[in-house]
Amino acid sequence: MRFIVVSAVAGWLMFGTGAFVQADEFSSFGSELTDEVGSMASEAKSDMQATPEQMAEDFKAQKDEMQSEMKDKREQMKSEMKGKREQMRSEMKGKRDKMKSEMKGKKDALKAKKHDMKKAAKAKKAKARKHAEDAVESLEHAEH
Repeated sequence: MRFIVVSAVAGWLMFGTGAFVQADEFSSFGSELTDEVGSMASEAKSDMQATPEQMAEDFKAQKDEMQSEMKDKREQMKSEMKGKREQMRSEMKGKRDKMKSEMKGKKDALKAKKHDMKKAAKAKKAKARKHAEDAVESLEHAEH
């Protein structure tokens, strides 16, 4: 009987130890599974956090690119407008210079005409004076 009891106790011990080992395996499998799920969860979480960060970086890059394009367009428009303004100034200066030269020509022509008129008036005056002197002389000769 001793043998049966010892065998039974040994069997139960083996069964208990096996169950304990099996339970230990299940708990280690559970902890491995928990670790794996936790690792997958942290990866998913980091991916989800990385996605908004990546989206924010992409958005910022697009915004910077758009701002750069707008700045380039603005500078191009400014340079075009500056060129047009310079061209208009040049044209206006040309017109102004042309008008000045025309006005100067007219002014010079008027001066020349005035000078000719003064000269003609002087000549008429001198001619009238000479005629008057001649008339006075002829009257003086006629009286003698």
